Amino acid sequence: MRKVQNIPFAAAFMGCLLLGQGIDSAQAQTQVTMALPAQSLLFAPAYIALERGLFRDHGIDLKIIYVAGPGVIPAVLGKSADFTLISGGIQIAAAARNQKLVAIANTQDRVTTDIIVRKAVAEKLDIAASTSALDKVKALKGLTIGIDAVNGLPHSFLRYLARKAGMNAETDFTITALQPQAMVAAMKSGTIDAMAFSPPFSLTAVADGGVMWVTGPDVDLPEMKTFPYNVVLARPDHCQAQVATCRGLVTALKKAIALMKSDPATSLASLGKTFDKMEPGALKQSFDIFAKYARPDLELTDDMYRNVVAFDRISGIIPDDAKVPPASELYSAASAN
Repeated sequence: MRKVQNIPFAAAFMGCLLLGQGIDSAQAQTQVTMALPAQSLLFAPAYIALERGLFRDHGIDLKIIYVAGPGVIPAVLGKSADFTLISGGIQIAAAARNQKLVAIANTQDRVTTDIIVRKAVAEKLDIAASTSALDKVKALKGLTIGIDAVNGLPHSFLRYLARKAGMNAETDFTITALQPQAMVAAMKSGTIDAMAFSPPFSLTAVADGGVMWVTGPDVDLPEMKTFPYNVVLARPDHCQAQVATCRGLVTALKKAIALMKSDPATSLASLGKTFDKMEPGALKQSFDIFAKYARPDLELTDDMYRNVVAFDRISGIIPDDAKVPPASELYSAASAN
């Protein structure tokens, strides 16, 4: 698969990254802020790298802040944060609005958003487990479905499936935005009929009496394969000015993913502090999902770009005729090696 062409700063960045050398831990640390859209195991590589000192090994004193959903984009553009991790679909949508950030790595290449239905509702729908994802989505017409944020990835995933099924998510469903914990509680109480979100909250909803209706990795649609699900974003000029910091950040994340693959037990233990309130079984089950689809090479490709742009148009994140910058302006292949 052909990789995208580098943006102007990428050649220098690539050369530095390929050295693969850490920074003396005694050397002064650069303070770096990373904005995350939620506390989620999707961001396990960042939490593991932080807990195990991998960022510090590369001269980075990382602070994580939380900004709900797509709000991480203006946080980085406004310099409240230096980097963010978020779906590549949100990056493309922002770029179509002239809010351009550059992806320097991709930590996961499959969509892991799920749709869970309250058990009593699922029993009434009486749909066989083997029914296709699109037919299952059609069966949800008229129901109230929880999401975390309007225009966030779970909302976009629901809209994408609805449009593929010949529906309109804005009129065929009642959409309710709730924080993840509140979504699970609303499912349990019957306030909502279904929810769209990722593990561990989708798994928690199943444990509380929900039915796994559609699971993202199993959706057999072309735009869902080779997908930039969780990209590392920076301002277009940031890595040109801060080459060592960008190199160190990407290298630390790459080491964290390698650890997730080679030593799941140690990686899981490293997540205990961040997710100390999560039931251990749900934590392990969720970790196993994200570790499976974590991308060891952090690669960004032309196929990913084409798929995510198609996903955004189909889901309605961007209009069908929206102008989007080319991959060469939005992706740096510098992190792939």
